[in-house]
Amino acid sequence: MSSANVIPLPSKARIDLAPLDEVNHRVANHLALLAGLIQTQAAAVAKGPAQFAREDVRGMLREVAGKVVGVSQLHRRLATMQGGETIDLGDYLIECSQALVKSLVPAGHVGIVHRIDAHCPAKVEQVQTVSLIVGEVIMNAIKHAHPTGIPVEISIYCGRNSSGRKVVEVADDGVGLPENFDPGTQGGAGLRLIRQLAASIHAELNIESDSLGTRFRICLPHEPATIAS
Repeated sequence: MSSANVIPLPSKARIDLAPLDEVNHRVANHLALLAGLIQTQAAAVAKGPAQFAREDVRGMLREVAGKVVGVSQLHRRLATMQGGETIDLGDYLIECSQALVKSLVPAGHVGIVHRIDAHCPAKVEQVQTVSLIVGEVIMNAIKHAHPTGIPVEISIYCGRNSSGRKVVEVADDGVGLPENFDPGTQGGAGLRLIRQLAASIHAELNIESDSLGTRFRICLPHEPATIAS
């Protein structure tokens, strides 16, 4: 092909896209984290029964697919970032949760309401971890909120508290956690993973539950003024 047939990339696009080496580095880190999450899930399976029902295996594969969707959404956003080190957390959670639900369940089985109160720029690593937490909460709600199989309603809030710290809340309208259940220490692989992810970014995690549903609240640590602004 002659050089006359090559259409050059506009210079503005070359400037706006994140540097390729930076994107590659972050993709490698995120894929390593994803592999670790899947290995944690595999370790939990190894402690279970010798044989699983077909529906249980189907659910496990859907969970893996959900994790892949979450990381792929972040990679897509990184590839088109126009400089800077932050992503709007609220906007990203809308995008990521919609993609996750669409990939996991038939249309109409899950309803999501988003309440985004404020512009919430966050570091890429925080966005990745929070989105993984939110994804785990959504998957847990799909599995456990309504044992009878009726559609579940999930609300996602992103804003700031009175001290200016970013807060993300995910709530469902299900039957709640079992009586005398301690979400801070008990639970299966999903809850353990949620606690570990929150601790990895020094976020406060609060879980409330009653007969009207379960609410997860993630409060991110204070940040430098350059990020908060």
